[in-house]
Amino acid sequence: MAGLGAAPSTTVDIATARRLAADALNGRSLQYTRTLTETIGGRLTGSAAYDRAVEWAASELQSAGAVNVAFEPFSMARAWDRIAPASASIVSPVVEPLTIASLGWTPSTPDGGIEGEVIAVRPTASGLDGRVRGRLVLADDDAPPDFDRRVRDAGGLALLVADPDPGNLLVARVRDFGGDLAALPSATVSHDDVARLRQLISRGPVRVAMSLPNGVSPGAVTVRSVVAEIKGREQPDEWVLVGAHLDSWDLATGAQDNATGVAMVVDAARAIAAVGRAPRRTIKFALWGGEEQGLLGSSAYVRAHGPELERAVAVLNADAGTGRIIGWTTPGREDVADRVRTIARLVLEDLGAAAVDRSMQYAFDSDGGPFLRRGVPVLDLNADDSRYEEIHHRSTDTIERVNTHNLAVGAATVAVTAYAIADAPNRFAAHKPVKEPSRRSP
Repeated sequence: MAGLGAAPSTTVDIATARRLAADALNGRSLQYTRTLTETIGGRLTGSAAYDRAVEWAASELQSAGAVNVAFEPFSMARAWDRIAPASASIVSPVVEPLTIASLGWTPSTPDGGIEGEVIAVRPTASGLDGRVRGRLVLADDDAPPDFDRRVRDAGGLALLVADPDPGNLLVARVRDFGGDLAALPSATVSHDDVARLRQLISRGPVRVAMSLPNGVSPGAVTVRSVVAEIKGREQPDEWVLVGAHLDSWDLATGAQDNATGVAMVVDAARAIAAVGRAPRRTIKFALWGGEEQGLLGSSAYVRAHGPELERAVAVLNADAGTGRIIGWTTPGREDVADRVRTIARLVLEDLGAAAVDRSMQYAFDSDGGPFLRRGVPVLDLNADDSRYEEIHHRSTDTIERVNTHNLAVGAATVAVTAYAIADAPNRFAAHKPVKEPSRRSP
């Protein structure tokens, strides 16, 4: 690989980087992805499937050669699952089925479902009393997180939210982050069905029957993230963390969001352990829970290990799917970007993954966010996302749409970059908090 044959004056171990890249390009990332998607399936945080994924991940990291494999528990207000698919239909003035899905972490309808008149309300409207009492409320997808509470307090029965997908694929999401239960039974409704409802409402009263059979835990639950490490040979108390979120939504099998990211991390651990030369510093591996409910696992880790973060050299986060692997994003940190560019020129060019930017677009949308707030340098794996919304939280997020070549390139990029940073003679970059530009929306 020409890009890995840089001048001997570099501080990057070119020979080891070459071996790591070759191993990961022919590694087990596809095998790991298949197990997570085809054997375990969708992995809602706190569900039985998620627990199976946790046990699988711990076993695979241990088999890969990582040590000190352990669980990082955190508390979540409620566990939530679908007992059965949601169903709904217009019952008056016509009889027509509606395509809907429960919004995550929302309560069930009563046994037998509910039926009532539907009223369309702007989420910014005030004075809901009287207008919504005893009715189902239809709102646009930009309804604020507290809108369901306002509707409940005004006597509304349920909330119907317009799905943003113009192709009528439903998008799984929560009304608000944190893992607590929403105030009302709530469902997302397909794009065309929303248009039909609005058309009928403009002509007169419309009644809808709806059933949302959801399972909700009676109280808080304990959820586990998985951690492991490869000890550094010279400075083991300093560490680089490589992570991805293990949980997913459940309308599909969570392939690119985020079984592929997990597979890249586990295969990077395997390749680094197998290379036969530990880096100077320790590399930690973390597979987080609760990302989809608001970065719960990674945030809990940062709180629990606050004093240790001063020894964190960098955090690498894999949550980008399998579009063409571009390189790395270092949110808000030009100094970090400069350091990564140096490494990328030496060891990532032949992988086609040497581009570096410092975009803030997704900075706090994944598990690097809690570390950014604490000043730790963060690298987010960057892939072409031009078609990512075709699968993001949708029923199409299956292994059939995984690009296996890009998956392997991602694993190689993660392994080579993590090793290069951990093995450098000097610490990577100073700690400097990055300001969050605005609240992430569900």
